[in-house]
Amino acid sequence: MRLPRPQTQTQHRARDRQIVRSLAHPGAWDNQMMRQQSAMVIRQSLPRLMTGLASSLFLMAGLMYLVERTGTEVNLAMVLELLKAISPGVLLGYTLIVLANTLARTVRYRLLLDTRPDAPKTDFGPLLVVTAVRNMVVDLLPARIGELVFVGLLKRACATPAASGLAAVALSLLLDIVVLVPLLLGVALVPLTGPALREGSFPAAVLLTTLSMVVALVLWPGFRLMARWCRSIGTNRPRLHRAVAFLLDVADALNRSRHGGTLGRALAITVVIRFLKYSGLTLLFYAVVSGPGVQDIDAVVTDVVAALVASEVGASLPIPTLMGFGAYEAGGAAALGLLGYPLALALLVLLTVHIVSQILDYAIGGICLVVFFLISPGRRDRRRSENASVSAPSHGRWSYIGAAALTLVLAGGLLVYQLDRVRSVRSLVAPPAGGITVSQDAAATPPDGLDGWVVWSSNRYGNHDILRMHLQGRHISRLTDHPHTETFPRISPDGRSIVFMRSRQPWVSLRDPVNWDTYLLNLDSGQERLLAEYAGTPSWSTDGQHVYFQRRGSAFVEYELSSGKERVLLRSGVGGIPAGVELQTPSFNAETEGLASTWRGTQRKTVINYSNGTTISIGGGCQITWSPRGRFVYWVDRGGLMENRLYRQIPGKDMVEPWLDLPAPYSHEYFPKLNRGGRYLVLGASAGGHEHDVADYEIFLWQVGAPADQVQRLTFHSGNDNWPDIYTD
Repeated sequence: MRLPRPQTQTQHRARDRQIVRSLAHPGAWDNQMMRQQSAMVIRQSLPRLMTGLASSLFLMAGLMYLVERTGTEVNLAMVLELLKAISPGVLLGYTLIVLANTLARTVRYRLLLDTRPDAPKTDFGPLLVVTAVRNMVVDLLPARIGELVFVGLLKRACATPAASGLAAVALSLLLDIVVLVPLLLGVALVPLTGPALREGSFPAAVLLTTLSMVVALVLWPGFRLMARWCRSIGTNRPRLHRAVAFLLDVADALNRSRHGGTLGRALAITVVIRFLKYSGLTLLFYAVVSGPGVQDIDAVVTDVVAALVASEVGASLPIPTLMGFGAYEAGGAAALGLLGYPLALALLVLLTVHIVSQILDYAIGGICLVVFFLISPGRRDRRRSENASVSAPSHGRWSYIGAAALTLVLAGGLLVYQLDRVRSVRSLVAPPAGGITVSQDAAATPPDGLDGWVVWSSNRYGNHDILRMHLQGRHISRLTDHPHTETFPRISPDGRSIVFMRSRQPWVSLRDPVNWDTYLLNLDSGQERLLAEYAGTPSWSTDGQHVYFQRRGSAFVEYELSSGKERVLLRSGVGGIPAGVELQTPSFNAETEGLASTWRGTQRKTVINYSNGTTISIGGGCQITWSPRGRFVYWVDRGGLMENRLYRQIPGKDMVEPWLDLPAPYSHEYFPKLNRGGRYLVLGASAGGHEHDVADYEIFLWQVGAPADQVQRLTFHSGNDNWPDIYTD
C-alpha cells in the first residue's frame, strides 16, 4: 500500500486558507472588523482621553513638586519665554527634518505594505498624507489607539487590507526597537562618554534585545499558532472562523515581509528615520538650552541623545497619558538627573522641546487630515448597522467616565497648586511700578548720630534702577536710568563707587543666573564701566582692589580692577562642589579663602567651601553672607512669624542663633546686608509676598542688637524694592 506524500508547509497554509475562506469571505470580516474597531475607538476615546489628561497632569505636578524641593522652579512663563526665544532658522531647520522624517516613514510603510507580488502598489501620495496624520493621532490618543486609527485611515485612503496595515504597524514597532540596540551598545562601549551613561546603556541594550526577540516570536510563529488554536476550538463556532481568517491574513503578511530582503531594506530606512528624529530633537534641545533663563551647561551630545531616547521610552510605557506629556518629561529628566544635570533644567528644556515637536506634528497632521478627507472615497452606502454599532455608553461605562472625570479634576487641582506661582510670581514678566502708599513724613528718624546712605534696587520709576537714600534727610536720588533691569548694588569700602548687575535684555528675572553683566559706577563722576559680561551678584574685596561675581551660575570669579584680569576661584564640578550646582549670592572671605554660597540645582543647601576642598554644610535657607570681619555668617531660613527669619552662626560651631524676625505686618525677610562696621543691617521685608523682584518688599534699617520692634522702615512704596546695602560715615 502506497502512503500519501507528506504535505509541505506551503500546502498546509493553502489548505488552511481554503477551509477558512469557504466558511467566511475575508473581505466581509475585514470590513466588519474595521467597523467594530471604529465603534470601539469612538466609545472609548472620551474616557481614555480624560484618563490620559489626568495622568499627564499628575505626572507634571509631581515633577514640578520635585523641582520645587530642589529650591528652583519651572513654570509656564519660563516655557513661554524659551518658546519665543527659538530662532526662525532653528524652527525652519527642524521643520525640514520632520518633513524628511515623514517621507522616510512613508517609504518604509510602502515597503512593508507592498509585499504581495500580484497586488497593485500603494499610491505614495495618499500614503504620505495618512502617515502625517498618523504622526499626530498616535500621540494624541493613549494606549496605542492611534495605531488602530492609522490602520483605518490606510484602508479608507489606500484600500489597504486591515491585516496588511496591522502587520506593517507591528513590524515598524519591532524595527524601531531593534535599531536602538546598536545605538545603546555603542554608547556603552565608547570610552568618551561618562561612566553613568556607559553603565546604564548596556543593561538597556540587553533589555531591548530581549524585548525584540519576544516581539519577533509573537509576530511570526505566534500569530499562526494562535490562528490554528482558534480553528481547533472553533469548529462549531462560526464566529471564530472569521477571526481565524483575519489572523492568517496577518500571519501571511508578516511572513511575506521576511522574503526578498524586505526587512533588511526596512531596517536601513529605520536607521535613517531614527537619525533624522534624534537630529531634529537634538537641534531643538541645544536651541532651548541657549535660551533666556537657562543655566549655562556643557551638554554632551551623547547625554542629550540618551535623554531623548529615555523620553521616548517613557512616553511609550503603558501609561495612559495625553500626547505623552508627563511620561516623556519624566523619562528624559530621570536620565539627565542620573547624568548629573539639574532636575529643573531637565524638566524645563524637555517640556519646551516636547511642546515644539507636538505643535509642529499637529500643524502638519492637521493640514494632512484636511487633505485626507478631500482625497478619500466617500462612504455614502454606509449601512445602518454601522451607525447602530456606536451605541450609547452603558451604565458601567458611565461609571468609568465619572471616575475619569473625578480623577481629571483632582489632577487638575494638583497641577494648579503647583502652577499657582505662575499667576502671583510672574517670574519672567516685569512687575508694575506701583505707587506711594504712605507719606514718608511718618517714617521714624534714624538712630542718633547715624550719618550715611543706603542704595537698593527699585522699580518705582517703571523698571528696576539703582536708588540712593541719605539717612538724615531721607532724600532719594536715582543713580541709574537705563531701560534694562539693574539690581544687587554693592558699595565699595571707601564709599566712592558701587558695583551692580544689569540685565542683558530689558527684563530678566532674578531667578535667571545667566543673563547679567556687572558694572562699576563712580559716584563722584557718574561714569559707568562694564567690568564683565555674563556676571552677576557682585561683591567687593576688603581692600577694594578686586570685585567678585558669579558667572552663569556655575563659576565664582575674581576680577582685578587695575588690570582687568579675571581668575576663577571656584567652579561647580571641582573643589568639593558637585557638578550641576548653581552658586547663588556667593560671599567670599579672603582671609580664610572660604566661599559662602547657596546651592541650588542638583543639591539644595547653604555651604562654605574652602580652597583646600573642605566643605562645611550650614543647613537650609538662602542668601548666606559673611560678616564684615569674617567672624560669622548670616542667612535667611525657615521659621519666624511669616515662614522665615534671619539666623547667624560661627563656622565650625554647632550653635545656630536665631537673629532677627520682624514684627507684623512686614515679617517676610530677605536681602540682609551688614554695614562695614557690623553695627547696622539693612534688609527687605514683605507682608507675605515672596518673589524677590515682584512682591512689595520694603527696605528696613536695624541697629544690631536692638529689639526687633525698633526696626525702622525706610521705603514706603507699593512697587518692588530689593537688595539694599548701607554705608555709614
